[in-house]
Amino acid sequence: MLSPFRGGIDELEEKLDQKDERIEELETRLRKYENPHTPPSKRRSATDESPTEQDDDDDDLRTDGGTPGRRDGHEPEWRSVADPDEEIEVTCKCCPECGEHFDESEGVSPRLVEEIPDPQAAEITQYNCHHYECDSCGTQTVASHPDCPDEGQFGVNVIANAAISRYEYRLPYRKIADRLDQLHDLNLSGASAWHATERAARAGRCEYEQIRRQIQTAEFVHVDETGVKRDGEQAWIWTFRTDEHTLYAVRESRGHDVPAEVLGEDFAGTVVCDGWTAYPAFSNNLQRCWAHILREAEDVAADHDEAEPIYRYLKQMFVGLQSWLETDPTDRERAEMHRVAQSGLETLVERSDADGPVATLLGKIDGGIDHWLTFVGEPAVSPTNNAAENALRESVVLRKIIGTLRNDRGMFVHETVLSLLAPRRQQGRNSYDELRRVVRNNEMTPPAQTVPAVEPSG
Repeated sequence: MLSPFRGGIDELEEKLDQKDERIEELETRLRKYENPHTPPSKRRSATDESPTEQDDDDDDLRTDGGTPGRRDGHEPEWRSVADPDEEIEVTCKCCPECGEHFDESEGVSPRLVEEIPDPQAAEITQYNCHHYECDSCGTQTVASHPDCPDEGQFGVNVIANAAISRYEYRLPYRKIADRLDQLHDLNLSGASAWHATERAARAGRCEYEQIRRQIQTAEFVHVDETGVKRDGEQAWIWTFRTDEHTLYAVRESRGHDVPAEVLGEDFAGTVVCDGWTAYPAFSNNLQRCWAHILREAEDVAADHDEAEPIYRYLKQMFVGLQSWLETDPTDRERAEMHRVAQSGLETLVERSDADGPVATLLGKIDGGIDHWLTFVGEPAVSPTNNAAENALRESVVLRKIIGTLRNDRGMFVHETVLSLLAPRRQQGRNSYDELRRVVRNNEMTPPAQTVPAVEPSG
C-alpha cells in the first residue's frame, strides 16, 4: 500500500533536483568571472561581505562591493582652481526692499565660475597652391603652406579630434561625425571620421616605430596578450610596456614569433609575463607573475585542503621577500637570498604528493621554477605583471564596443593610435596636443614640392 505522503515526497525531490541543476548552472556562469586568472579588480565583489551581511542603512553601496568616496585613512584630494582670466564687479545700487540707495559696499564675496567658450563653426580655408617652373634647370615647384595637408580636406585639428574621440572617448564613428556637426557645424560622414583617424595612424607610424626601438633596448618589459576579433576570426592584441612607453601589436598569432618580431630576436632585457608558453619559447630571461600564481593557489586551496599549506607557503615567501627587499640589500645578499628561496620552492615541489588540481598547481610552480625569483636579483624588475594587464584594459573595453576589427587597415589603425596615446598618459602629457604635433609633423605638406626636370629622350 502506497504511503499517502509518497506523492508529496516525490514532488519535493523533483523540486530539489531542479534547484540542484539551477545551482550548478549558476556556479558554472560564476566561474567565468571568478577564477584564478581573473584579477581582483574584475571580480564581481571587491569585499568578502555578502549583501545580506551589510548594513541596511548603506543605501548608497556600490554593486561591485566597494563604497563611494575615499577610503578610510586616505587623505582627501581637493580640486585645484586656476587663477581667474577676468574679474567682474557685481554691485547693487539700491535696497531691493525699500529702494534706498546704497552709499558703498561693506564687503566682497568672491565666487569663481569656470565656463567653456561657445562652440565655434569650422574655419574653411582655400589654399591656392601656385605652380612654378625654373627657367634655368626646368624644375617644377608647387608652393606649399604648413597648414595645408598633402591629401584630403581635413586639417590637423579635425584629424586629431577624430582619433581622440575614437580611442580616448570610445565613440563610434557615426557619433564622432555627429559631435563635430553639433559643436563645429562640420558636416562629414562616419566614413570620413574613419578616414581621418586612419590618417592620424599613418602620420604617427614613424613615431610608433621609434617607440618600438626604445622598448627593444629596455632593461625589462611587461608583456601580455588578449583576444580580439579580426573580421570575425580570432586574433590577438599584444602589449609591451616599460616605465615610459607602451606598444600595442595586433597579430593573428599568439606564439613566440610575436615577441620575437616586436622585441627582436636579440632582446637582452627581462620579460615580465604570465605562464603562457610563448614567453619561455622566446626568452630564458623571465620574471613569472606572482599575482597569477597566488590567485591560482588560493583558488585551489579553497576547494582542496592539501593545497592550503602550499598557498600559505607561497604567500609567506612573497610577503617576506617584499619586506626584505625594502631593506635595500647588497648584490651579494640578493644572490644568497635568491639561492635560499629557490631551494625552498624546489623543496615545496619535491615533497608534495598530490593529484588533480593540486598536482596541476605544483606543476605550474615547477614549470617556472627558474623564473619566479628574478626580481630578487634584479631591483628594477617587478614580481607581478600588473602593468601589462592595466595596459590591456583600454583595449578590452574597446573590444566590447567595436566587436571586431574588419581588416588589416583596422588592425594597423588600432595598434598605432593606441600606442601613440598610451605613453602620453604614462608621461603626464596632453594626448590631444601630442597627437596634433604628430599629425602636423608628418601629415602636413613640406616647405616645397619639387618635381625634377625630365630630360628629353634621345
